[in-house]
Amino acid sequence: MKAMAGLAVLMLAACASAPVGGGSYDLAAGVASYDALKAATDKCRADGGHLTLKSNYDQHDLSSYQCKIGGAR
Repeated sequence: MKAMAGLAVLMLAACASAPVGGGSYDLAAGVASYDALKAATDKCRADGGHLTLKSNYDQHDLSSYQCKIGGAR
């Protein structure tokens, strides 16, 4: 029973971290390693978007990327 309650909490937390109204969102700061970018890309795609590097930003920092949902690429 505790495992089910824990799973429910995790699912709610995942929903809470998703963008409200399907809007684009920026990533949190961190090292943009292969694994981190792969995880961010997979999450962004699951949210219906695509990961992009912001113009004139450092490609080695995760906060330089954003998940664009909807609209033109």
